[in-house]
Amino acid sequence: FTTLLYTIKFEVDVVMAHATQFEQDYSELSADITAKIGRIPSLFGKDKHDLVGEVEGLLEEAKDLIDQIEVESHAATGDKRKQITTNVANYRRDYETHCKNLRRSRMSYTDEAETRHELLGNEHKNTMATNSEKLERSSKRLDDGYRMALETEEIGQNVLNNLAQDREKISSARNRLNNVDSSLTQSSRLLNSMYRRVIQNKALMFVISLVIVVIICLALYGMLK
Repeated sequence: FTTLLYTIKFEVDVVMAHATQFEQDYSELSADITAKIGRIPSLFGKDKHDLVGEVEGLLEEAKDLIDQIEVESHAATGDKRKQITTNVANYRRDYETHCKNLRRSRMSYTDEAETRHELLGNEHKNTMATNSEKLERSSKRLDDGYRMALETEEIGQNVLNNLAQDREKISSARNRLNNVDSSLTQSSRLLNSMYRRVIQNKALMFVISLVIVVIICLALYGMLK
């Protein structure tokens, strides 16, 4: 009987040691959960989601520890069992508090900040897209203006070439006119010279004819006398 009592006492001591260790582990885990939940509101994006996932894992671990402590309480007796049962009830309330705090922290102001960040990011993207479109339109207008300038330059060059050709044609025509004028002047001089010679020849013929008539008249007069 003494051996049985010793065995029972030893088992109770082991259970109490396990329960004490579990409670100590839970206390440390609870403190870690509280600290991490307190950090969640200051984060957003991937960092926040990762920390929330880590806290959820710690809560699962805490729930398992509470269940282990409750199982160990069944092997305890008397005041020890009552104390462990009371502690388990406190741990469960503490666990529920952690769950509520986690839910609140997940819906904290950083979600709004994240939303604003996303909205600003989208607005920035839209602004960048709009600016990109404006730049593309401006670039297209510049390309069109450059192309028109090249076309205008080409047309101007063609006009200058045509004017140069026309100037050469005018210069050539002027030279031909000068040559024609010179030829006409020479022809006029030649005609004038020929005209004077004709007049001179006519005058000479008139004089010769007159002399011949006078001679014939004189001859006739001498014969008649």
